[in-house]
Amino acid sequence: MPNLIPYTTADGSQSFRNTVFDEMYHTKSGAREEAFEKHARPLRVWEKENPIIYDVCFGLGYNAAAAIDLIRQNGNDSLITVYIFENDPEILDKILEINVAFDCFATIKDFIGKCIDAEQEFFEYFYAQENIKFIMFLGDARKTILNAKDLADFVFFDPFSPTHHPEMWELDFIKDIYSKMNVGGKLTTYSYARKVRETFAAAGFTVTAGPVIGRISPSTIALKEA
Repeated sequence: MPNLIPYTTADGSQSFRNTVFDEMYHTKSGAREEAFEKHARPLRVWEKENPIIYDVCFGLGYNAAAAIDLIRQNGNDSLITVYIFENDPEILDKILEINVAFDCFATIKDFIGKCIDAEQEFFEYFYAQENIKFIMFLGDARKTILNAKDLADFVFFDPFSPTHHPEMWELDFIKDIYSKMNVGGKLTTYSYARKVRETFAAAGFTVTAGPVIGRISPSTIALKEA
């Protein structure tokens, strides 16, 4: 049985179910919609010149893709730097097999293809023609995030749930993320569980409710104010 089972969400975008963690990568209501409306748009990513983005648990890359599209659609042509943290080469392989309605998805696919061909744990590739810089860290994000050279303005935090992947939600890791963000930096994650909010608050974040997309409860937005 394969580890990744494909399914199509309600907005027509492709996603997968991970049988190891017994979870879906996106809500059934719309994977593309979720990336735009739960992650990229609430953080108003286009308002920052030369934004630094951390995509923690990159998956299929939809959150980063939505952010890049919104930045460009709003007339921000500055350099976009995206740090990619992913532990599963299998999901990266799937990016090369699908097509999703993001303006920048062909660029992401080209980058991922070069990373896979490189067969190394760290790979950096610069798209001069697109003014986008991707930096891949393949491995345990709890370790690799400390190697990022730039502090983040925006963080998409998208691991599997605390029930199935609890180590990714531990306080020490959230503190490390906090330490790698600029003052004024913003993070979004899909979970609004009380324990999640308490952990982010204990790490130093100011925590607020994000939009309700595809779930009963809202998402979480966390701000580094100092």
